[in-house]
Amino acid sequence: MITPADSSASTAPRSAPSAGRRRAAIAGTLVAAFGGFAGFNLTLSAMPAYAVRSGAGPSGAGILTAALMAATLVVQPFTPWLFARLGRRHALAVSGALLGLPCLVLPAVSTLPALTGLAAVRGLGFGVFVVAGVTFIAELFPSGSRGRALGWYGAVVGVAGVLGAPLGIALARQEAYTLAFALTAGAAALVVVGSFGLPRAAAAPVRPDGPRSRRPRTARGTWRSLRPMSGPLMVEAASTTAYGVVFTFLPLTASAAPGALLAAQASTVLSRLGAGWLIDRYGGRQVLLPAVVATTIGTASGAASGDPALLLAGTALFGAGFGAVQSATLVLAMQAAGDRPGALGVAGVAWNIAFDGGTGIGSLAGGPLLSLGGPSALFPATAALLAAFFLLDLRGARLPDAKNCGSSRDN
Repeated sequence: MITPADSSASTAPRSAPSAGRRRAAIAGTLVAAFGGFAGFNLTLSAMPAYAVRSGAGPSGAGILTAALMAATLVVQPFTPWLFARLGRRHALAVSGALLGLPCLVLPAVSTLPALTGLAAVRGLGFGVFVVAGVTFIAELFPSGSRGRALGWYGAVVGVAGVLGAPLGIALARQEAYTLAFALTAGAAALVVVGSFGLPRAAAAPVRPDGPRSRRPRTARGTWRSLRPMSGPLMVEAASTTAYGVVFTFLPLTASAAPGALLAAQASTVLSRLGAGWLIDRYGGRQVLLPAVVATTIGTASGAASGDPALLLAGTALFGAGFGAVQSATLVLAMQAAGDRPGALGVAGVAWNIAFDGGTGIGSLAGGPLLSLGGPSALFPATAALLAAFFLLDLRGARLPDAKNCGSSRDN
């Protein structure tokens, strides 16, 4: 069960942070975001080839990513409790250690069970890390500028991907796995460095806006809070299923994959920045439709593995749409949750579960489908799944009981 972020600190007064502490917290969160996602993207693109070289095959490559995402999903519901017990700084530092230390062992490991175990340990760290990033940033900004704040956060994440994903493929093709894992450990160290910008106290420095409930959250209460977010979360999970498929299997199916993934990451950076501004001005719903259309077309273009020009254009379109989907669904989920610290924590956890669950599903299910039908089956089928889930979201958004996720809360 997902629990609120203020479980033990709910009775403590919360005050607005000083300007210096706020700037330090923002800077620390962004430094940590860059390091964590640079390492994540590097291993995400290098590990499939490492698994294949070790004899695991395409399905084994998908299992490693799925194991990382499964461990991420297991730990995420407990992250609010962890933040309250350890404090923001220590929790983020622990996540960096869990992300980096297994990489020091990876060069000596080649069996699938051992690789899967190390991936799971890294997944525990990644689960804490990703919830921390979006939640801390959201808490530091009021709702009227949250789209732009999350856009800047997403842009930093995108820059990390621009550097990490193509570098991982390049090092894998040179079989420089030891260097790849060492760089990943170094990137994880930035998460620990960034944690020092956060406050020592268990409670995050947040805005004191809005009433706060002191009643414990029950399973029914948790479901009631999640229900208005279900549409955006469903689209988010489908979009990251596409992300898992594209970034896990495109390196195995296309010789132009390094340039294609670089184009996807670069367009994601620009999209996150632009989408944040558009969301604050026009609302998340107005941004989500064209974003999903672009992501769907871009995903299907992965079938053109033999046409580098078409693949490059398609993956650039994928990145542009995917970045906007991330910003729009996150803002919509937080709007549906309400503008309270505990509710923002629930929305952050739920959104990250959708992100990582979708990535894991794409990585795990994509391997068998690739083996059976090749790229011409895998990528169009994934695109069709995203389109179908978005149509379900559109239908739900028009129902009377779904108004809380509609325009009334979508600034």
